[in-house]
Amino acid sequence: MTAVALLLVATNVVVGTVTVVTFREYLVGRLDAELATSANRTVGVGEREGPPPGASDGSDGSDGDGPDPDNTFIGAPGQAAGTVVAVFRSGAAELAGYTDSTGQQHALTAAQEATLAAVGSDGEPETVDLGTLGTYRAQAIGDDGDVYVTALPLGALDSTIARLVAVFGGVTLLGLLVAAWALALLVRRALRPLEHVAGVASDVTDLDLERGDTDITARVAPADLSANREVGQVGAALNRLLGHVGRALTVRREAEAGMRTFVADASHELRTPIATVRAYAELSASSRDLDAVHANVERIATEAVRMGDLVEELLLLARLDAGALADGSAPTVDEPVDLTSLVVEATMDARATAPAHRWTLQVVDDHPVTVRGDVGQLRRVVRNLLANASTHTPDGTAVVVSLQRSGSATAPTVRLVVANDGPPIDTAVLPTLFDRFTRGEASRSREHGTSGLGLAIVRAVVEAHGGTIRVATGPGRTAFTVDLPAD
Repeated sequence: MTAVALLLVATNVVVGTVTVVTFREYLVGRLDAELATSANRTVGVGEREGPPPGASDGSDGSDGDGPDPDNTFIGAPGQAAGTVVAVFRSGAAELAGYTDSTGQQHALTAAQEATLAAVGSDGEPETVDLGTLGTYRAQAIGDDGDVYVTALPLGALDSTIARLVAVFGGVTLLGLLVAAWALALLVRRALRPLEHVAGVASDVTDLDLERGDTDITARVAPADLSANREVGQVGAALNRLLGHVGRALTVRREAEAGMRTFVADASHELRTPIATVRAYAELSASSRDLDAVHANVERIATEAVRMGDLVEELLLLARLDAGALADGSAPTVDEPVDLTSLVVEATMDARATAPAHRWTLQVVDDHPVTVRGDVGQLRRVVRNLLANASTHTPDGTAVVVSLQRSGSATAPTVRLVVANDGPPIDTAVLPTLFDRFTRGEASRSREHGTSGLGLAIVRAVVEAHGGTIRVATGPGRTAFTVDLPAD
């Protein structure tokens, strides 16, 4: 606002200066025209000796003893009051004086006569200072050795210019005050939406985000966004920022809740085998029956294996999570993997461990299907899918394992499908089916010692290898489909 005010003042000063200078030149030009007319009337006018009746006797400061202009000369037709006339012959002043507005004639002092005598006789007007009389425009005209000097006062012109300067100064000051007032109103009005934006930011800072207050509902109003372009951009950016922060806090809250659930589930899963180990250890310590002790030891070994598998699965998930955060879901090992061999091997193992199911292997391609990744992790994916099919379906269920190439020539993929004709998955379980510690049928899961981490590991490994997994379930068919980038 200060810059605008200074620019306004500078503009008014420049305009005022140009106007005053131009107007003064115009007035001086008009005065010079009047001076030329008056000078033409002066040329050739005579003088009389001695002071005429009514002339100054010297009491008013004039030289009463010298020749004084007569009334006829000083009051030549057309000359205005205050017109100074001087006639010089051979350099000596023969007549020099003026008539005031009352008709009284006055002689000039010697200094004033000398000033007029110095005016050039080329007919060009000059500005001269006649002392107590003030500033005059004088013009000298030579005629047969005589020099006639006529001078008109600049006092009225200077007064007009002074009034004009005062008017411009007053107008400039008033304009500055009005402009400052108007600018203050405009700036305040323009900044009001920005104040609302600052208020929204202040409201957000008052939220206790550390204690879980993640509902950030404060937003910049649409009216403030459309108030002006700059404030609208700031408000829109703030709204987007608040949205991102709110989503990040929600994700953090869900992650914390998930971590608490994960720790609780892991503790629960470990507590059961630990309690079993402790119980059988106590029984073994108090029993003298060697057969019972051997049975207890086998039971302890079984629970130890169960705890070891659970810990390994938790460590694998932790490594996969760390890899996803570190380098964008990249597998730990990147090497060619013969997926056909893994599928054949896993299917043969499933037939041996779950002979009550009917297993079918379908491999369409004659050549081995390969992908890039970690062979150990991919083997776990196939085994977990087959184990899931045998664990959660009744005896006699047909399980079909198929492997084939798919996708396009520019983006080839490998598709692994594990389908069965058993009961469909409960729709209430589907949203969290690939989450950790999710079990489809609790009784069968407990019976077979499953931890609820198998499908979570499958999804984590598949996504770490750049693939996807999905499930489709319904009466008579449930299929898990894995798509991986082909090598």
